[in-house]
Amino acid sequence: MRKNRRSLLAAVAVTSIAVIGAVTGGSAASASPGSPRAVSGTEYVQVMSTSTAGGPASVIARGVFTAAGEAHIGAGRVGTFAFPGGTITLSHRSGRQAAQVDPRTCLTVISQSGTYQITGGTGRYAGISGYGTYQLSLEFIFARSQGQCASGRPPVAQQQLLRLTGPVRF
Repeated sequence: MRKNRRSLLAAVAVTSIAVIGAVTGGSAASASPGSPRAVSGTEYVQVMSTSTAGGPASVIARGVFTAAGEAHIGAGRVGTFAFPGGTITLSHRSGRQAAQVDPRTCLTVISQSGTYQITGGTGRYAGISGYGTYQLSLEFIFARSQGQCASGRPPVAQQQLLRLTGPVRF
């Protein structure tokens, strides 16, 4: 079980990083490019996914600007939010992580907190900057194989919710 838990935590950490990277992008839809006045304030971003096959997640940003788009999972600690009119790229650093694995039901619940920084933007979001904290919540149900939870394969069901909060300026 210890080996399965480590591989599960590693898989979750990779998924968490990718999702967080995808989530941490705010959108500057309310500012026009080349605007002489900077706009700043608190931005709230939520990313959701139920896909067991990967691909983009849904992202909604609200606060200084409001926009909906896709969170693209990247390799490592970088992700991108694609909104109408441009993209936002960010990096993150994970903090505390807790995992609960029920070997009887193959349910895994993981929570992770950390920090992020917006590293760039294109189009309407060119010049955006910001940072903040995030909270990630993941729930997976793995199939059983030979009486064990098959954590090495994609889960049969999963839900991911990522919430980011922090100041932005553009």
